[in-house]
Amino acid sequence: MIMQKNFFRVILSFLKVGTIGFGGGAALIPVIETELVENKKWIPKEKFDEILTVSTISPASLPVSLCSLWDSRYSLASAFAYALPGPLIYLILLTGFSFFGELGAMYLTFTSVGLIAFVLFLLFRFIKKNYLRGMEQGYKKQFLAIMAAAFLLTCGNTMRRLAEMLFDLNLPVPLFSIDIVFLILILIFIAGFVGASKSKLKFAAAFLLAGLFALASGRSAIFSQWVIPLAVLLLVLVAASIMYDAAHTKVKKEKKPYQFDYKPLRNLLLFVMVSAVFTVIVFLASGDSNALLFAFKVLTSSLTSFGGGEVYIGISEVFFVQTGFIPEINFYTQILGIANSMPGPVLCAIVTGIGFTYGNLNHGIAFGWLFGLLGLSVSITATAMGALTLFMCYDSVKDRARLRMVIRYIMPVICGMLITTAFSLLRQASSVLAGQSVNSFLSIGIVITISLLMYFFHKKYRANDLILLLIGGGGTLGVLSVISIP
Repeated sequence: MIMQKNFFRVILSFLKVGTIGFGGGAALIPVIETELVENKKWIPKEKFDEILTVSTISPASLPVSLCSLWDSRYSLASAFAYALPGPLIYLILLTGFSFFGELGAMYLTFTSVGLIAFVLFLLFRFIKKNYLRGMEQGYKKQFLAIMAAAFLLTCGNTMRRLAEMLFDLNLPVPLFSIDIVFLILILIFIAGFVGASKSKLKFAAAFLLAGLFALASGRSAIFSQWVIPLAVLLLVLVAASIMYDAAHTKVKKEKKPYQFDYKPLRNLLLFVMVSAVFTVIVFLASGDSNALLFAFKVLTSSLTSFGGGEVYIGISEVFFVQTGFIPEINFYTQILGIANSMPGPVLCAIVTGIGFTYGNLNHGIAFGWLFGLLGLSVSITATAMGALTLFMCYDSVKDRARLRMVIRYIMPVICGMLITTAFSLLRQASSVLAGQSVNSFLSIGIVITISLLMYFFHKKYRANDLILLLIGGGGTLGVLSVISIP
């Protein structure tokens, strides 16, 4: 049954997604797909895969990009509804820190164990569903191979931390452990360079160059000085391959009048207008010209952030700490510590914390809220600007064979990356239990058991996701609260 869309239902759906959005951008892909494709049936799976393709190569927050693209009518409402819960909780915690902040943060951490177990359940269901879909479409072996390769390219740092927690081993820096953006760029390069060719030599050259680029962009920093030259070389080779195929392929095409879709442009201008108006309000209310500077810093830093929250930590340090906009001690002890434990996009939480810190230190708590919400608004706008701009270009090339190949194989890449995310989430939830004197191996077993029980009740009794979420979060909150009582 398809549930009819209206603003009230859309906002409630995305508020729910934003509230349970622990684990960062990649972990939210199955959550958003479940809500839009399966539960509400508001968009078909094919359209979701298309907007996912655009979102993964957009700057800033991947989930916010998805929210801004899925439906042109609800673009603004979806993006803000999804991004609001985490920063709002964050602002409340920062405001009441002297009264209940530490206790509130502890209870939120306890609840996060059950919520992370729920996200792990969603990840497993998402990967299984897409694997079965790939099997039905006849590319089971390719799906498994690409998924395994994506996992191996991204898991190094996560597995290193897991080994440290479980075995107290200090393993060397992994060779790869590359970010999602580089992973997608490698996929685009291979698809763009190989095209429809059956040449084994071309395949070998593509994988060799992709491997070198993965080494250069990985955590080990091998050949790091060659990242930009290699990236340029890959782009040149893709362009040359496309031009060669075009020159040697004679295909008669029907000339169709090009019709420009103004809806993405309209939405882009709407996002910009909302943030511009809010920026002016904060500037006039505070009388502080740094309101304009802050908005500009958030906009430019977000647009240069490819790879999600972890990447933005380094970028925000350069933009806001090294320039003296906020004190270093606040950034590391307060902003990063709490922002990474909030649901929703880490990037939005970080800029909200930076804005609150600046406003509170210079003008008081009320202006801390104003500057925090300004940072949130501009970061959402920056994300939407990147996604909508790319989407306007995407529409004119979406029928190209190479792009169809990327769309087909992006899902096993995402699934491989999500396996890495699952291990990272498992380590995060287990460390909470370990902090309550639970054995590390036992803590991992407990989190996995909770996730498996959720899957069992969903499969056997068709338990609603919201019920599983509430039971999981409430259960771990109650149990860990009792355990923590001295």
